[in-house]
Amino acid sequence: MRLNSFVVFTFTLLGAAACATDKTDPKGVVDESEPPSIPTELSKADASSKEIAVNVQSPHPYTNDLNRVFNVPYTDVPWCANQIRLHFKVLRTEASYDYVTVEPSPDPKQRFTGDRDNTWTSWFGKTGSGVPVRLESDESITRHGFEIDKLEWQGSAICPAIAYPQCAANTIDISPPLPACGCPGPRQCAPQATAEISHLTARGFNRIVHSVKGDVASETHPGPADGPETSVIGTLDQTKVNDLVKRASQLGLLHGPGYERAVPAGGTYEDFTIKAGAKTVTFIAGVGSQDPAVAQLIADFEALFTCGTPVGGLSCGTGYTCSTEGECVKEPEGCVCAEIYQPVCSTSSTTFGNACEAGCAGQEIAHEGECGIPGDQCGTIRGLPCLGDNKCRFGTSQFTYPFPDAGGVCVEGNYCDAPGDCTNLIHPAVPGAWACNQNKCAWAASIPWQPVSGFAFETAHPYASSTSVWKELTLPTGAQAMRLVPAGTFSLEANYDFLEVWSWVNGAWKPVKRYSGTTAPSATDSFTGRYHYLRFVSDSSVNKHGFKVTAEWR
Repeated sequence: MRLNSFVVFTFTLLGAAACATDKTDPKGVVDESEPPSIPTELSKADASSKEIAVNVQSPHPYTNDLNRVFNVPYTDVPWCANQIRLHFKVLRTEASYDYVTVEPSPDPKQRFTGDRDNTWTSWFGKTGSGVPVRLESDESITRHGFEIDKLEWQGSAICPAIAYPQCAANTIDISPPLPACGCPGPRQCAPQATAEISHLTARGFNRIVHSVKGDVASETHPGPADGPETSVIGTLDQTKVNDLVKRASQLGLLHGPGYERAVPAGGTYEDFTIKAGAKTVTFIAGVGSQDPAVAQLIADFEALFTCGTPVGGLSCGTGYTCSTEGECVKEPEGCVCAEIYQPVCSTSSTTFGNACEAGCAGQEIAHEGECGIPGDQCGTIRGLPCLGDNKCRFGTSQFTYPFPDAGGVCVEGNYCDAPGDCTNLIHPAVPGAWACNQNKCAWAASIPWQPVSGFAFETAHPYASSTSVWKELTLPTGAQAMRLVPAGTFSLEANYDFLEVWSWVNGAWKPVKRYSGTTAPSATDSFTGRYHYLRFVSDSSVNKHGFKVTAEWR
């Protein structure tokens, strides 16, 4: 019996050894996957009260014969949460041999293998202070491992069954958003007559204000002596005004502190103020620099000041008529103008054939010539263009619409906030890079390279076989190019093991360079763009010293 047991045991070991040999990849076969995810800064999720950022990662790459548990803590999860799920930004293991297992208590466990980037687990019950995630690997072939970047929770407090009454007619519900695990309370209602919204844009003496109190719509603009003149131009749809105030409250903006941000010298700033009942909040920032939620409220408010369209809510008052541009303008009083084209631009950013036509339309003149020169308004629901080579600036380094109907300011074609704004301009045929000096693009020769702080990519020495590991590299704002700097010996098995460089080009990852053998990155190898991935990959045999590289940018 002892002999038979020994024979069976020996057979089992031999079978396992044979299986391991069969599993080894053929010589020269390496992992051919692409980078794990889009650049981190471009993939930030919209804010969600039920999503919480976490950062739990395995080693990259993980090792063979590993059985290790990583804990995902519930540090910021509210007390009323009863269901949890995890998000793997990256999950890459050797398919069918290495496993990542989420082990909540009580079960069920959830097991993953292979490439499962951007994967949510199933929901599981929340108990204890965190959830264990186990990584198990066999005796050969390793991959990147995993990165858990967020968790989501479900649950709510058990609240008293109280049906609070709706706000009465002619009032606006300005109840703040409920906090996590909060119970509804009595509604906060404000008389709609107390609702006031104003939006001022200003650059020098050119100050334009659209405002509404109740449903009375007014416009303020510079008068003949540059002093402000305010005119009641009509009424706004009261329901749409109420909805805007209510949305600001539901977003928490009406109950927050607002903000006041510095505006660059010579820039156009805007002041957006909402009042309802005893609540008042103001947001001051440069045009295009408002928070997205505030910017959308501004765009929706300005859209209300359009007459003659289903989108707008403006009805022109006595003495005003709706123009073809969707503006309430003063009715002409028997004006007759000569047909001479000497264009002028009004303070409402409308081009008239001559000053007489602007006067007949009741419009103040901002400057001679067509609208669209630097300092004029652009974009908005009217699609206002900039003249010639001028371009529309919606915010810092923002020259494309951040959202439909966004408003901006025309700037010169060579205007910049950072060197990256200049990349489409023609430059002298000399080595160098773009610089941004006092908001003007300038070609600077021989800009020195600067180290990427804290960045290094290093293999084990020697490295392991059948390995694939990625390293994300995001350059500082304004950087245009990157190069790698070897630190010490660079030695890979020639034509079988590789250091790869991938760059984010036109919205996709592109492989741009591969190094092997003892051919290390050189000072003349540069890679354009802010976002890059490095990848080390090895085949099933022959291990060299490996490498360590740092990075520089300019």
